[in-house]
Amino acid sequence: MLYESLKILHIIGAAILLSSIGYSYSLWKRIESPHNEDAFSKIQKQTWLVIMPLAILQLASGFTIISVQQYDFSEIWISGSVISFILVIASWFGFIYFLLLSQQIKLSPSESTATFYRRAQRGALLICKFSLVIMIFFMTTKTTGWS
Repeated sequence: MLYESLKILHIIGAAILLSSIGYSYSLWKRIESPHNEDAFSKIQKQTWLVIMPLAILQLASGFTIISVQQYDFSEIWISGSVISFILVIASWFGFIYFLLLSQQIKLSPSESTATFYRRAQRGALLICKFSLVIMIFFMTTKTTGWS
């Protein structure tokens, strides 16, 4: 019963987390100016009020499921999923960091600085997307080894 409840909580949390990241990404794609305070504010609120609490919930429920099922952390699908998830969250923080930096250049930012921050944001999001795909791959294969 505990396992099934945790699994449902984990899956619902993952769906909301991914939807929230997708929503923030779509807001970011619509930003044309580095001074769009409304979009930046929405992305920041989304990150601190939804994404981060759900990320913590995902880690907690995931590790609890691993403990309840007595899985070994050395199983490739578990360690790969956890490492990929940490990369997703770390790259999202990188994205938010460069988003905040781009927001702080208020007075006539040079074109090269604005371009650098936009590219850094794209790079962080690319790492986030790639890590997310890898994490989903590990979660769906659930093998206990390479063979």
